[in-house]
Amino acid sequence: MTKEPLAPLFSARSIAFIGASKDPSKWGFLVLKHLLDGGFPGRVYPINPKEQKILNLKVYRTLKDLPETPDLAVIIVPPPAVPGAIQECLAKGTKAAIIITAGFAETGRDGARLQEEIVDLARKGGMGFVGPNCNGIMSPWHKQYIQFPGFFVPPGPIGVIAQSGNVVDALALQIRMRGFGCSACIASGNEALLHCEDYLEYLGEDPHTRVILAYLEGFKDGKRFLKVAREVNRKKPLIVLKAGKTQAGARAAASHTAAMAGEDPVFEAVCRQSGIIRVQDLDELVEVGLAFLGQPLPVGRRVGIVTAGGGWGVLAADACADLGFEVVKLPETLIRELDRILPPWWSRGNPVDLVAGTSAENIFQAVEWVLKCPKVDALLFLSIMPALRLGSFDLPNDSSEREGWNRRMIEAVIEVMTRFHELARRYQKPVLAASEYMWADHVERAEINHALGRHGLVCYHLPGQAARALQALYNYNAFLGKADEAMKAV
Repeated sequence: MTKEPLAPLFSARSIAFIGASKDPSKWGFLVLKHLLDGGFPGRVYPINPKEQKILNLKVYRTLKDLPETPDLAVIIVPPPAVPGAIQECLAKGTKAAIIITAGFAETGRDGARLQEEIVDLARKGGMGFVGPNCNGIMSPWHKQYIQFPGFFVPPGPIGVIAQSGNVVDALALQIRMRGFGCSACIASGNEALLHCEDYLEYLGEDPHTRVILAYLEGFKDGKRFLKVAREVNRKKPLIVLKAGKTQAGARAAASHTAAMAGEDPVFEAVCRQSGIIRVQDLDELVEVGLAFLGQPLPVGRRVGIVTAGGGWGVLAADACADLGFEVVKLPETLIRELDRILPPWWSRGNPVDLVAGTSAENIFQAVEWVLKCPKVDALLFLSIMPALRLGSFDLPNDSSEREGWNRRMIEAVIEVMTRFHELARRYQKPVLAASEYMWADHVERAEINHALGRHGLVCYHLPGQAARALQALYNYNAFLGKADEAMKAV
């Protein structure tokens, strides 16, 4: 399906809300309230035959009573009433819907027959719909938040597709907490009519979307998914968490969204053929996705590591080697250059262990010299604390003083990460950092990550996370045919 028929799902001018409720405990109230609270600029028409006003909006008895044909219908009525709601939409001329209602194929034979009925009605009428059994769609660039949760992810470059409502909500929240935003967040539900491939095609053409994150439990059409994924990956990276790879997970997927999970080795082959970057959990899905927003793609597997702690350097070296990277031996000329600015007791190898006594400016100089070395394709920097221009890490005891000190620390972290980002752009080689913040509690750490994201910056928590993000960058460049191994094969 092309982008145009899907447009009302993301940028409607008017929305009919079939099943609106004034009961705050019901989805028909909450989803409507969140649409209004999110600042939707268009016209909203609640439909309920028993009410006159809901949330200060005039309520209409039926869809045919509306003064215009709405671009989109949101359907939250009991399952047996959904076919009638679709018929009302078609009679009014509304050709797009989001069906929140559950109780279809995921529940068994009777639900599957009901789902087939609504699909048949929609197809005959030329209608497209999301769901059923879904949480809705967040479209931040158009302030169209059709969703269950009460937070609003800001507009940004990350597209999210999930065959699970709570997963799409969790991903949107994590992205928001990291200071980034989304182009669209799609809870696709049972995918009775529109499938994940349709949403991939849409996001592939969407100018706001730079990277796509997907949580998938199964496929309706494996061949089409392979074709679409390959085409979309040529335009922007697609990162996928595939669930249901065990028998227990596959059974859970079938009862959750009626998804057919399929054999895991088959999906692994699909990833290799289509350039999909596969991850293993939700945290990695977000962390890897963020790497594509600010890092150049490495052309080779040779890694330089600069670390302010020996143990972290060892962990990073192990992680890189396990992922197929070469922790290169640094040229003697570079070793001699580093001898000029580092204390005599530095490690004189790769990882470059900065040890105590190195000034912040010399740390940046060391990073730049390692990065511009022709034998290095990418750099990991570990533990940014010695690079912070603060002079002292003595924490004040007074709470008000602590608040001001934290602000200065956040500014210092942003300064360091901005310099690394500038070096990465100058030399067109990725620089990925991982660091603990020894002064920060969990709240302060969240504030740092959010502030970094507001500047388009990312600092990973642990060395392995940075190494896995680097692997994703390299694998994607290899798929595009621009990495060393791909070029040698031509």
